[in-house]
Amino acid sequence: MRKWCRSSSTDFVVGFMSDKFNILVADRNRHVREFLQRELGRDGYRVEVARDGREVLLTLDNDSPPDLLVLDLDIPCEGVLELVKQIYLRAPEMPVVIHTLLTEFVGHPELQCAAAFVEKSGDTDKLRTTVRMVLQSWYETRRDSGASGCGDFSNRT
Repeated sequence: MRKWCRSSSTDFVVGFMSDKFNILVADRNRHVREFLQRELGRDGYRVEVARDGREVLLTLDNDSPPDLLVLDLDIPCEGVLELVKQIYLRAPEMPVVIHTLLTEFVGHPELQCAAAFVEKSGDTDKLRTTVRMVLQSWYETRRDSGASGCGDFSNRT
């Protein structure tokens, strides 16, 4: 069980030292995966990587699913919208940060549940800030209100 304290000086939620957030980074490019794993790891997160949709779903089926998914929509899979549907069916309480160059998906109805969209660039500051803010708000909100993820995907086709 995650325990919480509020930092009076920084006003963000932190887990106890032994209870780090787990992040899954899903990207087709090995260099991007390794780069984001290193950068997010420096921020104190435990980071796993997935190179395709199959690996994402296998990770979600583990006993210890991630606390947050950073997903590139250009990841190899049968269909990215079907992958997103499967992600929300398997882990409805997990926030997803879309990190992509494919801006045509911004505002797409099937992606309205995404916690955030971050356009890819060589600078990770915006992604790192977004991840921190999403984890802060998502888990603080869920702790306070019992709110969960995005809703019922069970009858979507």
